[in-house]
Amino acid sequence: MRAFNIRGLGRFPSNGMVKLTSLLNEIPGVSATTDDHGIFGFEYVTNLADACIAAHKSGRLIALHGHSFGANAAIMIATRLAKRDIAVDYLAAIDPAAQFALSVPLNVRRVYNPYQTIDPVGRGIVMPAKGESAAHWKSRAVIERRNQLHVRIDDDATVHRTIVNAVKALTA
Repeated sequence: MRAFNIRGLGRFPSNGMVKLTSLLNEIPGVSATTDDHGIFGFEYVTNLADACIAAHKSGRLIALHGHSFGANAAIMIATRLAKRDIAVDYLAAIDPAAQFALSVPLNVRRVYNPYQTIDPVGRGIVMPAKGESAAHWKSRAVIERRNQLHVRIDDDATVHRTIVNAVKALTA
């Protein structure tokens, strides 16, 4: 599996994404990196989408994990991959920036969306693809509210454990 852990705005405070990368790299068969979101320039989104395409061509599963603007970037990357009919095996959108459209395309097999509502930043709840049935969405998405500040939610041990366990299950 190739896992991309995409930081939030300005790399701060995305220490949790760095920690997540370390945890994922302990899993046999997983290669994880910590990446920038590129939401304002989109060059990183393009580069990460290209890296996903290369991973797919080499037969690897793809996981996208992002915090804040990084979560939005992960959804943008998944949307680009959908246009090439490339599956994303797991997408974790950790408290995305809610001011952007957060519709998850159908090429994403499993979605995890921990979000918070106690501070004004983030608060992003991902939505199903246009036309997707409620039953299908329920079968692929786990959405949970966490009682945590936006700047700390990407470092939450339960969030990390959920992602690590999902990746382990996919690579077993």
